[in-house]
Amino acid sequence: MLTGMDEHSGALGEPVRVVVVGGGASGVLLAARLLDASFAKEVHVSIVEPSGRLAAGVAYGTDDPEHLLNVRASGMSADPSRPSDLVEWMDARGLGGPDTFLPRREFREYLVQHLELAAASAQAGSLEVLQDQVVALEPSSGQSSGSTQVRLSSGKDLTADFVVLAIGNPAPGIPEPLRSLAGTTGWVPDPWAPGALYGLQGKQRIALVGTGLTMADVALTLSSQSSVSKELKLVALSRNGLLPKRHLVTQPHRPMQVIDLAEDAKDVLSLQAKIRARTQDQVGAEYPDENWREVIDAIRPFANALWRRFDDAQQRIFLSHVLRDWDVHRHRMSPPTAGRLAGLISSGVMTTHVGQVLQATNSPEGRIDLAVEMNGSPQQLCVDAVVNCTGPGRSWLPPANPVVTDLMSRGLAQPDPHGLGLMTTAQGSLLGQDGLPVDHIFVIGPPRRGTLFETTAIPELRSQALHIADQILLT
Repeated sequence: MLTGMDEHSGALGEPVRVVVVGGGASGVLLAARLLDASFAKEVHVSIVEPSGRLAAGVAYGTDDPEHLLNVRASGMSADPSRPSDLVEWMDARGLGGPDTFLPRREFREYLVQHLELAAASAQAGSLEVLQDQVVALEPSSGQSSGSTQVRLSSGKDLTADFVVLAIGNPAPGIPEPLRSLAGTTGWVPDPWAPGALYGLQGKQRIALVGTGLTMADVALTLSSQSSVSKELKLVALSRNGLLPKRHLVTQPHRPMQVIDLAEDAKDVLSLQAKIRARTQDQVGAEYPDENWREVIDAIRPFANALWRRFDDAQQRIFLSHVLRDWDVHRHRMSPPTAGRLAGLISSGVMTTHVGQVLQATNSPEGRIDLAVEMNGSPQQLCVDAVVNCTGPGRSWLPPANPVVTDLMSRGLAQPDPHGLGLMTTAQGSLLGQDGLPVDHIFVIGPPRRGTLFETTAIPELRSQALHIADQILLT
């Protein structure tokens, strides 16, 4: 407990008040780290989450047992000081070992219990979870230590010394040719919306727009819930037709040097050529049996440093020429997921194509007609349903989280130069449209994409949570 005045308290013994906007993985990890740090200052954490469910955002909100983590359990500890924390939790429940790709619903439970333990163990911290939605933030003007009024959709207000935007991944953006399907039966704009895929039971021919990890999850769900699986036909298409690569069942943990920041940040395409030479022709390999997955994993810790060193032109080249190739190698499927997807393809239930939708219209028979360019030629597809599998949209574009819309309208937030997320400082402070940090408002996780590049996986989230908590309570 504090025994004296604190610059953020305003009175003897008052806790530092932190409002966390969003209760997904980012918000849970941040709240846990704040409670861990309550030995330094007394803290009261309020998580405001519209659903009332913790750790149940896009990544871990699914209840489908076939939706597995895309990373081994050994790399998914919520506690940065205890790398084996998740593995020990799993071992106590008979859920597997360090190489297990855990069902995501089980990982959600682990995150919730991790937060509960942090709250129970906090020396001078308290936690409340509010089922509500933050719609506006009103920082005090001209005071470096001023408070922020947090407006909720219920009409209630909270007063915060610090606010952390932990709003997670936004809903998928809608490709322009598919916007005409709004309100159409069989059109699923967001497959992660609660119950979004239930209405497709019995549908026989379904187009999946996008061929990334979202598509893989959707395909597994549709094939398992279909009562006419022998007649189910899934047609997946994207501009490049690339599927995510698969993890090895086991992978060696060996030291490996791939990146030279001083040289590799000069030219993106030269770096891409260097990596291809190493992964395809073993140029510069350190082990005779080196696997390309090890090379990609050795690059990952340097990804954000490289991104920050790339100038604007190099970043744009990366986004236009390298990103998709990086994504399919970096964001891999678990072996079980890859095996099930391969089974759908080999059995003819699913086909994948290089292509794009040009136009979508409703047919008189209640189906959906798609004009597509597919495998190099124009074609017509008549389907029972279309699922948007293009992945997360942009956090600042409609339909944006209302608090982001409010901040943008006030000049307190702006998109990064590439429009991937919100501008922040390297330490995570929100940057206003005047280019200055907004006092005591931080951002964690996916909305920082653009300022950072790797900012969605648990290793990055737990690191950000630790650094933000330190800035709030230990400085």
